[in-house]
Amino acid sequence: MLKKLILITMGTIVSAAYADSGLYLGVGAGYANQGISTTNGYSYLDGSSSQSGGNMLGSVYLGYDFNHYLGIQSDYFYMADVQYTIGNNLNNGSQGSFTASQQLIDLGITGHLPFGIFANSLSGLSIFGKLALGYSFMNFSGGTVGINGNSSSTQNIPGSSQGLVPVIGGGFEYGIDSAGIRLEYDYIGNTPISNNGQSLMNANNSIFLLSALYHF
Repeated sequence: MLKKLILITMGTIVSAAYADSGLYLGVGAGYANQGISTTNGYSYLDGSSSQSGGNMLGSVYLGYDFNHYLGIQSDYFYMADVQYTIGNNLNNGSQGSFTASQQLIDLGITGHLPFGIFANSLSGLSIFGKLALGYSFMNFSGGTVGINGNSSSTQNIPGSSQGLVPVIGGGFEYGIDSAGIRLEYDYIGNTPISNNGQSLMNANNSIFLLSALYHF
């Protein structure tokens, strides 16, 4: 499913940019801070309702600028395993600790506001923002949650979960001829996590990314 979405979104941009110079490709690396909160009356085995952690992330994106102000872009993010150490329940042997990794593909619009003093064609400094709709896919290993911390009524965290999420971001871009660099912040909205029809948790991300791009 995720591979098909990547091919479809990338194909859409390439088709729009065929035989034009607005096409660009970028690669980046950074840090993702992930927060996972319990829902529907569940809590972690230590009684808490939220946990956070982080790890490195990689990104590839493909976009097309219609002009100096407006464009479209598709991103792929991969966030490495985040370890959540919760503790175990000695009464029934439930494992509270778990790891989570995440992949995301999105498609959205971008906007640039060039600084007129510095901007010249593709060169110069600009502020940019983006608004996108993404598809998030998460993998989990281990972990259980209980009803209000009740160890006798638990649900296992599923092996995987996926869903549509909003993506909002912005930052600074500096271009020199056809090349450029970006420093950006992205927020990825809640990925719903459920098991056996029961909503257990929501996961969101704050991403800090440094990337390099090239305009063809």
